[in-house]
Amino acid sequence: MELLWNAFGGVVPLFLFTTVVGGAVFYVLYRRNPGLNRKQIIVNMLFALSVMAILFITLYPEDIGPAGEQNVHLIPFQSMAEMIANVEGPGVLLRNIGLNILLFMPFGFLFGARRTVRSKILLKATLAGLLLSLGVEAVQYFLGRTTDVDDVILNTFGALIGCLVWKMVDRRKR
Repeated sequence: MELLWNAFGGVVPLFLFTTVVGGAVFYVLYRRNPGLNRKQIIVNMLFALSVMAILFITLYPEDIGPAGEQNVHLIPFQSMAEMIANVEGPGVLLRNIGLNILLFMPFGFLFGARRTVRSKILLKATLAGLLLSLGVEAVQYFLGRTTDVDDVILNTFGALIGCLVWKMVDRRKR
């Protein structure tokens, strides 16, 4: 039991906070917007949770204490090329490249599913993903962490893929 608490204990307060905030947001949206159905409210809540998850995962310090060495990578694809050239195993590539894309896919999917914007949804979802990723990288810079333009490219691509998946799902439903 102690091993489980050590592994997941830091997530418990976040889970409780998210549950309370999510319930309060659902209640307020449901009471103040009688025109919204439950499905729309849930999609909006999931969208907000995807943004919160992105911020938590990217900005939460990996270890408490002084920040590590600050690096700024502004040349597109340079750090990805170096990573591929010096790969220690497929897990490194999956973690660094794949998870950057995967992290923003729910954001893009739920951006489309919200249906608040119908025209040029792919462009708008991609632009929103770009702006969120730029914001995250800027904050990481000021926190003394590594800032990488490749992360912005991969995150934006993830938002685009997520919205494309939503469009495919939406077409099938029609």
